[in-house]
Amino acid sequence: MNVFILLIKSENAKTVKEREKFLTTGCLKFDALLQGGITTRGITQIYGAASTGKTQLALQLCLTVQLPETEGGFAAGAVYICTESIFPSRRLQELIQKLEVTKKYGINGDLVFVEHISTIEELEVCLLHRIPILMSVQKIGLIIVDSIAAPYRVEDWKEESSNRAKSLRIVGQQLHKLCESHICILCINQVTTAIHNNVLHDNLSIRPALGATWLSMVTNSIEFYRVDSLRYASIRLSSSLPEITIPFEVQGSGVKAIG
Repeated sequence: MNVFILLIKSENAKTVKEREKFLTTGCLKFDALLQGGITTRGITQIYGAASTGKTQLALQLCLTVQLPETEGGFAAGAVYICTESIFPSRRLQELIQKLEVTKKYGINGDLVFVEHISTIEELEVCLLHRIPILMSVQKIGLIIVDSIAAPYRVEDWKEESSNRAKSLRIVGQQLHKLCESHICILCINQVTTAIHNNVLHDNLSIRPALGATWLSMVTNSIEFYRVDSLRYASIRLSSSLPEITIPFEVQGSGVKAIG
C-alpha cells in the first residue's frame, strides 16, 4: 500500500510538472538554471537591495512574454504595477532596441500595460477588478508588482497587524487565482536586515519585507544581491528548485547568467 501511495504521489507530481509553463528570461543559461525559466505556478518573488537587477529582469520579461511560444514566450502582453516610482520607460526602450529577439519579432512596448498605484485599496482594486477586465479583452501572460511592500509601508494602520495580514491574504489569494490562467506572477520585494549587537550580519541576514504572512503565499523566493561589482541570484525558497546561486551581469541587452 505504501508503494502504491508513493506511485500516486509521483504520478501527480509528474502531471503537475507537465502542466507547468515557463516564461523565458531571455537568457538560455539563466533559464536552464531555473529549470525552464519563470514558472506560471504560484507567486515568484524577487527581493534585494537597490541596483541589484530586479527591475531590469522584470522589464526583460515584459518583452520575452510577447515572444511566440516556440521561443519561450506566451505571445501575450504584460501588466506592470508600479507602487513606488514611475515606470522606467526609457530603460524599456533601450532593451527593445538592443535585444535581438525584439528586432526579430517586431516586439515593442505597446503590449506593456502600466498601472501606477500608491495605496492598499488601489492595489486590491487593480488586482481584483481592473486586471480581470483587461484580461477579458487582451491576452495577458505576465503580471509584475514593483514593489509589493511599498503600499504597506506607507499606510497608516490603526490595527496594523490584523489589517495588514488581511490585505496581504486578499492580494496573495487573488494573485494565485490569476496564475491559474497560466500567467506568470512576479512580485518585486524590498528587504529588511537583521542587526545584532549593533553589528550588520552577512547576506543571510537579509530578509524579504512583509514577514511570514506574505512569505507563506510565495512559491519561489529569489534573492538578488551584489558583492563588489558582481551580481548574484540565489534561490532561497522553492518547492521545486534547488538552493543554487546564479552569478549574472546586466548588459545593454539585458540580464545574462555568467560562469
